[in-house]
Parts: sequence; C-alpha cells; structure tokens
Amino acid sequence: MSANISYVLMAVGGAMFFLSILGYCGALRESRCLLGFYGFLLVLILVLEITAAGMAYFYKDRAEDEVRTLLKSTITSYYSPDNANENPQTQFLNLIMIKMHCCGVDNYNDFKDSPNFNQSGLVVPPACCFFQEINGNRTLLDPDCPKNPKLENSYFMTGCYTTIMQQIKDHMDIVIYVIVGLVVVELLSTFLSFCLCKSLQPFNK
Repeated sequence: MSANISYVLMAVGGAMFFLSILGYCGALRESRCLLGFYGFLLVLILVLEITAAGMAYFYKDRAEDEVRTLLKSTITSYYSPDNANENPQTQFLNLIMIKMHCCGVDNYNDFKDSPNFNQSGLVVPPACCFFQEINGNRTLLDPDCPKNPKLENSYFMTGCYTTIMQQIKDHMDIVIYVIVGLVVVELLSTFLSFCLCKSLQPFNK
C-alpha cells in the first residue's frame, strides 16, 4: 500500500512539473498554442478533481469498509510481536497505536486472528499499553499490561480506525479550507492563462 501511494505521488509530482514547465514556456514565448493547451489541461484537472471528490463521497461507505478490511488483513498476515522479527507493517501499526492511543482496527480482538501474535502468549501488543517516560526512556506503565490489559493500563478497547476518523472529522474545516484554496488557485490560473492567450497576437513567436 505504501509503495503504491509512493508511485502515485511521484506520478502526480511529475505531471505537475510538466504542467508548470508548459505554462512557463507558453508565457515566456508568448505562444497561444502552449497557453491554450496549458489552460485546457488545468480545466481537465479541475474536472477530474471534482469527479474524484464526487466518487469519494458516493462510495464513502464502501471505501471505509475496504480500508478497514485492508488493515485487518495486514494484522492477520504481517503483525509480529517479536522485536527481532519486526517488519515495516508491524512498525507502522505500532506507531499508529502509540501515537493515536488506540489498539487494533476495531479493538484488541483483531489480533486474535494473527497466527504470529497468538504464538506470543500476549493478549494485546505492548503498543496498546500506557507508557511512561523515565530518564528519557519509554517504558510500560504496567509491565503486566500485555498479558492482563485493563482500562487503567491500556487502550485495548479503543479502535484505531474510529480514532483516526474522529481526528479527520475534528480537522475537517482545515481540510475544506485547503481544498477551497486549491480550487481557487486553479481557477485563477486557468482564467489568467486564457486571458493571456486571448490578448496575444494570432501568431506564435
């Protein structure tokens, strides 16, 4: 999943770099053809973004189920409580659980489907427990927590998926402002490109 996201981000970055160079060259050479094509691409990107936003809203419930299923399958297939055999998936999940103060996707029961975790004899991963800082070292508040989790020493009943979705909802106003700002910039860039294209003489230099 992380590799695919990286490829998508690199592709988007390359496309935006090409688009920026195209607009720069069109303005520098005062080329109506390049500026017109640049404006057309901006309109196309804006339409695709609106379409993607509409599809994301329409398929929101299905997407949430797919993400939840993917995270649970990651726990089942890859999660390892053994520090010596810790893999990137385990490190990623541990980081989320420690930072977000949660345990599993829905709760600690998600780890019961993990063969590797069941062999450890633990009830919850240490990442689900409360930590304390002692002389700059992070240690478990209750050393018995992984085998005997309670509400007083762990987040074993708090699912990470619900916690993450709540964080998104709490900061939704910021997300909306950023999206609106990007749309305004794109509309302004499109308007200016077509205005410049129209103001140039009907020949290319």
